[in-house]
Amino acid sequence: MTESQLYDTLKSYGFLITPYCSFGLTETPSIDFFPVALKIESEKVIHKSDFGAVKLNINSMQALEKAKEEIIANISAKEVVLDATDRFIATQMVSGIELYVGLVDDDIFGKTVVFGMGGVFLELYKDVCYIDLYADNAEIRHAIGLTKISKVFEGFRGFDFSIEMAVEFIRSFQNFAKANPDIIELDFNPVILTKAGLKIADARIKKGEQKPEKLGTLRTNRPPFFSNQRVVLIGVSSDTTKVGYSIAKNSLRYGGELFFVNAKGGELFGKQLYTNIAHIEGNIDTAVIMIPSKRVTESIKELIERNLQNLIIISAGFKEAGDNEAERIILSLSQQHNFNVIGPNCLGYLNSTENLNLTFGIGGLKNGKLALLSQSGAVLSALMDKAYDAGIGFSHLVSCGNMVDLDFAEMIDMLNHEEMCEYISIYAEGIQNGKEFLRAIRESKKKIYIFKTGKSIESKKAAFSHTGNLSGNYAMFKGLIESVGAKIEKNIEALLFNPSNEVNSILIVTNAGGPATILTDYLIDQDKTLYTLSEDELQALNKVLPPHWSKNNPVDIIGDAMANRYEKTLEVVTKFKGVDLIYLLITPQCMTDSLAIVQLCEREWGKKIYPILLGGHEMEEAKEYLRIRQKLFFKTLQSATSFL
Repeated sequence: MTESQLYDTLKSYGFLITPYCSFGLTETPSIDFFPVALKIESEKVIHKSDFGAVKLNINSMQALEKAKEEIIANISAKEVVLDATDRFIATQMVSGIELYVGLVDDDIFGKTVVFGMGGVFLELYKDVCYIDLYADNAEIRHAIGLTKISKVFEGFRGFDFSIEMAVEFIRSFQNFAKANPDIIELDFNPVILTKAGLKIADARIKKGEQKPEKLGTLRTNRPPFFSNQRVVLIGVSSDTTKVGYSIAKNSLRYGGELFFVNAKGGELFGKQLYTNIAHIEGNIDTAVIMIPSKRVTESIKELIERNLQNLIIISAGFKEAGDNEAERIILSLSQQHNFNVIGPNCLGYLNSTENLNLTFGIGGLKNGKLALLSQSGAVLSALMDKAYDAGIGFSHLVSCGNMVDLDFAEMIDMLNHEEMCEYISIYAEGIQNGKEFLRAIRESKKKIYIFKTGKSIESKKAAFSHTGNLSGNYAMFKGLIESVGAKIEKNIEALLFNPSNEVNSILIVTNAGGPATILTDYLIDQDKTLYTLSEDELQALNKVLPPHWSKNNPVDIIGDAMANRYEKTLEVVTKFKGVDLIYLLITPQCMTDSLAIVQLCEREWGKKIYPILLGGHEMEEAKEYLRIRQKLFFKTLQSATSFL
């Protein structure tokens, strides 16, 4: 389709097009809308600028004829022969702000709208946002707000444009793309933002074979994964170095029916070891498989006969090792017999609602409101260990592994029905069904936090060798995820800390001004606000602090501060209603009793108080005190702020 033909089509969909005229190579057009841009219309010339096939700011018919000759000469110099099928198009040059609107067909997220700064600055600044083809008005507004060019809709330097002009244009663009599914790529560059609306000044279209639409492709009527009654562990071991031992030990708190299977028989933790699944009477709704990969399929077929609903495959040696066929068989069986699968090559699963820990990570975790999903078992294990030290609890833990069956979208949908879960954190290496992932986040009743690896080419390769999942374009991933309302984290530990620590206004209590200044800089980098002390609050602090305290936030209570001065300060600042979080910054002075200071954190202050212990051996006793009591603390200024 030529540019002029495309314009005719776009006009029928209600788009505003700058005046244009299409004519043959030897024709003399009648144009009364100077100045114009002159371009070639030819299937032989795709990127016109590379061929010198665009001339701008033409103000007369004489200049137009000269431009025609120059374009033909430029194309001939590239050894391209034009013929009677080739034409020129002249488009009126309109004053206004140049924007870009495009459509890409991504392997992960499907057809996606790209919006941002246009013209020659598109590739230079890459100031664009990504919008799902099914985004509503609110989502589109949010996405546009992520760009720098969005300032023109906020009255920047006298610009007086309504953002609804852009929203309306993008909605028309979405409808056009949906109505023409054979379009695989579409570029409007530039689109001129004028008082009359957005006018298309240049357009390019590419059609091709339509990819299958992924939205609505999830399996329906699945049994609920987070509902377990009769659980069997296949591959239990009495060897304390084996995964089968660790999972069996962690599972003992479960109050439901629990069965252990080991081909050698015997007893473990006072429970019988069945030599075969067949020896267990009744149905088995949930099973954990920890045996060599070559025997996994056989065990699954036995479990199917027992009304299997949920399967956790710990065993490795599948897609990540090059065995795609085994995973194909597992998926086929799960679809045919309607049971859920997590894994293979995973750490396991925890459901605090049922006191069911089927992981080989650390035991003794607290119950909590956070569900954590991870494609990496090693990452999940490290976060579990960190959570144990910090006293952070979980409602659910899912090690997804190779994600042969259940994906993030389906798990988010299921967690929406779990009352104990209030937040969902996700460590993602690759997304398989982007459209459904966006849909699930969009519909989620729980706040979602995501850390995505695979930003660089090198890490994408690592992710593939690890879980066999492809990592899509990170900029697109980030833009789309933020548009639908999830938060993208820069630091992996934020998956633990952020869900329960949404903060805006922060106060710092410190015995050293320098580190507090650095901490302030880190907070500003995170777009956080330091609480401003009122006159009454300053006077309240004056009554308990030395005359030469800082008189502002950070509240520097001076280097000779003992525990009693920290205590008196906390008694005052914890009453400040506008404070969301208090950092208790402690540096090792010769008189500092760090243990006595952190013991203050045991009291119920009614505020979130996070100790930051800077230093080495002088702080070890205080750190150990907090570790034993599973109280959150930080050892560096950067780690203390990275989760915000």
